Amino acid sequence: MLQAGTRIADRYELTQPIGSGGMGQVWAGYDERLDRPVAVKFLKPGLVNEADRHAVADRFRREARVTARLDHPGVPTVHDTGVFGDELFIVMQLVPGTLLSYLMDETGPLPVPWVAAIGAQICSVLAAAHAASLVHRDLKPNNLILGPGGLVKVLDFGVAAVLDADMPRLTVTGDLLGTPTYMAPEQALGMSSVGPRADLYALGCILFELLAGNPPYQADNPLGMLHHHLEAPIPHPADGRDDVPSQLDDLVVALLAKDPLKRPESAAAVYARLLQWAAGDVPAGQRGVAPGGADPTSPYRFPFGPLPRDTAPTTRPQNAASGPSSVPSLDELQDVRDQALALADDERFGQAADALATMLRYVAPIYGQRSPEVLEARLDYAGMLVLAGDYRTALPVIEQLITDLRARYGPDHELIRECRQQVATCQAELGEATEALRTLRSLAADDPGPASYPLRHQVALIEGGRGHFREALEVLDSLLRDMQAQPGSEPSDIEDVQAVRDHLSRVALAGGR
Repeated sequence: MLQAGTRIADRYELTQPIGSGGMGQVWAGYDERLDRPVAVKFLKPGLVNEADRHAVADRFRREARVTARLDHPGVPTVHDTGVFGDELFIVMQLVPGTLLSYLMDETGPLPVPWVAAIGAQICSVLAAAHAASLVHRDLKPNNLILGPGGLVKVLDFGVAAVLDADMPRLTVTGDLLGTPTYMAPEQALGMSSVGPRADLYALGCILFELLAGNPPYQADNPLGMLHHHLEAPIPHPADGRDDVPSQLDDLVVALLAKDPLKRPESAAAVYARLLQWAAGDVPAGQRGVAPGGADPTSPYRFPFGPLPRDTAPTTRPQNAASGPSSVPSLDELQDVRDQALALADDERFGQAADALATMLRYVAPIYGQRSPEVLEARLDYAGMLVLAGDYRTALPVIEQLITDLRARYGPDHELIRECRQQVATCQAELGEATEALRTLRSLAADDPGPASYPLRHQVALIEGGRGHFREALEVLDSLLRDMQAQPGSEPSDIEDVQAVRDHLSRVALAGGR
């Protein structure tokens, strides 16, 4: 049975379930070898009969290889695939963002430019997939994520297409393969030639729902839904709102054609027709409706623009981490701190930071941000972020820690000095040289003795790194004098500083400075 802590392929540790459906279950996990978060998708054993399992396993691996070769920004990267017990699994990039199904539930109909931009991005993915002879077969809002910068990701390639065309549309447990609300008529009938136009039909259903606020057809059961797909008149998304361009209404209706040959010829053709609205202006009252302010028109209005700094590592909002079912105790907090230290011993700093962050979200409101136990855990968290090289996240965390440590222990506590040194490290690594120098010089002035020597050395390195050789040499000359005069100074430390001084001097002379 899958549970948190289960290790897959002696490499991937499962942390929490983040989704499930008719095809299987998805877990968030960690790649222990590369210290990165991943998503692990498991295919339900009951999807196929035992006699077909070997063929399905081969097809699953083949589809995973094809997906891995897609190399499209709208498709999560595939890292690995294999078998765990009797379950096939695929390891892929853990995508931050909001499921389109959640966004639709929260907002209702979306602005026309948003609908066009989301549809165009999906078409871009489908065009690449169809060119590689890969058909999704289960395109739906629950397989689409709106991520940072407005980028749309299409999930679950290589899973819905595992079964051969002549295999039954029902699983051995009696479940229908695929999602009836978005299923093309030919797919519902179990036709042997379910091709790219089945994905275009599903896209039409999605675009209709984005515009109208509800799917094109509704029924009380799957068979009733399939009957509508086969027999019901095609509805118009423009019937419920007056701002839908007639050409867009016509496009959605064409995508919903019962006969695959009457649908647009390709995803690329649909992309070209959607593009005219994808960069349109959104009315002020409709902006920022997605969590985090993600805007799917951004890739068309600001191509290659920088992504927002803060992104949540989850595929569902408000599900960044599954917390404890009861109020966690301070002993449990200590257990997590111990686990984080053990992870750090294995150089899994990112996973350690995530474990601490998850627990802190629950204990800090209960015991207080400035309680001694919580402060210690926050210090651990900040340290793990620095060790993981996540300086952008670490900097504000440490700056807030300094404020809270001062309030708790006073301005002269040693932990504050350690945090200020971490601030300087983050500033330097982020290229904020002026701020880093200011922090380091302030620290050195507070204690001009031997404790200042590493700080002054770092000042010289930063000054030299930005071409201020004279300032760097002045700092190093002063540092060498103090170290040579200080009883107990290690000769090797003095030699290291002298070597840096000699190198910078040669560089300065070569540059005529």
